[in-house]
Amino acid sequence: MKKVVFILLLISSINASAQWFQASANASIINDDIGQAREQAIKKAVKDALLFSGGAISSLQQVNQGVLVENKLILNSGGEIKALKIIEETQKNKLLTVSIKVNIVAREEQCIGSQFPKSIVISRFAMNVPQHTVDGQIYDLHKKVSETFFNQLSLSPNLFNIRRYIDTPLKLGEKYNNRNLTNTLSSLSAQTDSQFVIFGEVNDLSVKFESKNSLTYWVSNPDRHFYMTVYLYDAFQGQLLFSKQYRQSTSWQYGKEEYADLNSKQFWDYQYGQAILTSLAQANTDISQHIQCVIPKARVIAVTSDSVQINLGIKNGLQPGTIIELAYASNFKDQFGIERQSATTSAQAMKVVEVYADSAVLSTLDEYPLSNIQINDIATIKSIQ
Repeated sequence: MKKVVFILLLISSINASAQWFQASANASIINDDIGQAREQAIKKAVKDALLFSGGAISSLQQVNQGVLVENKLILNSGGEIKALKIIEETQKNKLLTVSIKVNIVAREEQCIGSQFPKSIVISRFAMNVPQHTVDGQIYDLHKKVSETFFNQLSLSPNLFNIRRYIDTPLKLGEKYNNRNLTNTLSSLSAQTDSQFVIFGEVNDLSVKFESKNSLTYWVSNPDRHFYMTVYLYDAFQGQLLFSKQYRQSTSWQYGKEEYADLNSKQFWDYQYGQAILTSLAQANTDISQHIQCVIPKARVIAVTSDSVQINLGIKNGLQPGTIIELAYASNFKDQFGIERQSATTSAQAMKVVEVYADSAVLSTLDEYPLSNIQINDIATIKSIQ
């Protein structure tokens, strides 16, 4: 019988106030679409401002619905973003850079999950269409894409505690959503010491070249597709939390027999490489928005009579002296084999007495010993209202 342990963190509410923040970001100009590049750059800059201010990334929806008029974004009045101005915009080598000022009203109470970077492992993406990699000899594009995504997410340590990159195929994605998913994720969680798993699939890289007899063969580049699906799993719960498809189609600037060097700057500077980076940036934003307010969980990795050690630490926002309350509940399987959770059976105040990069030791505040808590129990951080 497994148990789920709840750790409730005592915090104080934050008074609402409005402040101006300044941020800059850039985006590639693909297919000469400056408007789309401007939109992407604004979203990146607003995301950085929201993270810095403690705002919710979900407020980016206001930007999606806003209307740009004379360098000002007209927004609805219901969200955290009250005003947005573009103060500078430059273009260089198909790259558009914007600098913005954004007025953000902090919420009276931040979502508790935003204070704790989530423990995540990223797996190598699957290549579902190897026959599409022949043109350009881009056989390892799925590997390069997943490595690039790993590097992108690693640049946001206030959101993600990236613990490992797995460079081997995994039985995840569309084909395996209903086949031993819980067991696969449980094993991954134990091996990588992480709660969340990110996986992806490349589903289309097709390109159609004109015949050499065609008049357009020598004067234009064909369009090539890039279509991927990204998945976010909660390994502790054994379930899929989020998935989304990302599609791009843009100019392929290589000949039919020409080799495309995936390790070259040229490939990623070309429109096709930039289109891939745009898709990854959007996936980054989507996952950030989905995971920001999720309350993280931890695994109990050691137990004594008056202390426990969990696998969340400094990189996950825990600090020495934090007062928490530890409660636990049992998990059991019903007659149909479905895992259920019982009501909470115990609660006890505890203090973080030692903290390391990826773990922390919690000690009881009174003389009562811990009861019935075992290694591999699952701990969850919540606030005490």
